[in-house]
Amino acid sequence: MRGRPKENIEIRKKYIMEFDDSIWYYDLDKFPNGPYLVEIIDPKFDKIEKLYNKLERLQTPKFHENGRKKRTTKVNKIKMETVEKTYWKEHYKLFPEDKPKKRGRKAKKTNV
Repeated sequence: MRGRPKENIEIRKKYIMEFDDSIWYYDLDKFPNGPYLVEIIDPKFDKIEKLYNKLERLQTPKFHENGRKKRTTKVNKIKMETVEKTYWKEHYKLFPEDKPKKRGRKAKKTNV
C-alpha cells in the first residue's frame, strides 16, 4: 500500500466464522493463536447433544428466591436416571468402541 497508513485501526477481538459443517468461535483475548471453540454441526450428533444438555440442566441445582437450595425430589432423580440411561444408549450406538467390557467369569458349558 502506498501513502500514509490509517490511524484509527479497529482490531476485532471477538468474531465467529460459520462454515457448512462447523462454527468457529474466536476471542483473541482468551486464546490468541486460534479458535477457542469449534462446534461441529452434524445431524447424527443432534440427539445426543440435546440429551447431554437436558442432563446438565437437570443436574444443576435450583434455588429459592431467598438463596436456599431447593430439594431434589424423587421424581427429579428418576428423570435424571432415565435421561442418563438414554444418553449412554445413544452414545454407545454412535461409539460402540466406548462400551465397557463385561467382566466376571464366563458361564460354564454343560454338555448334555
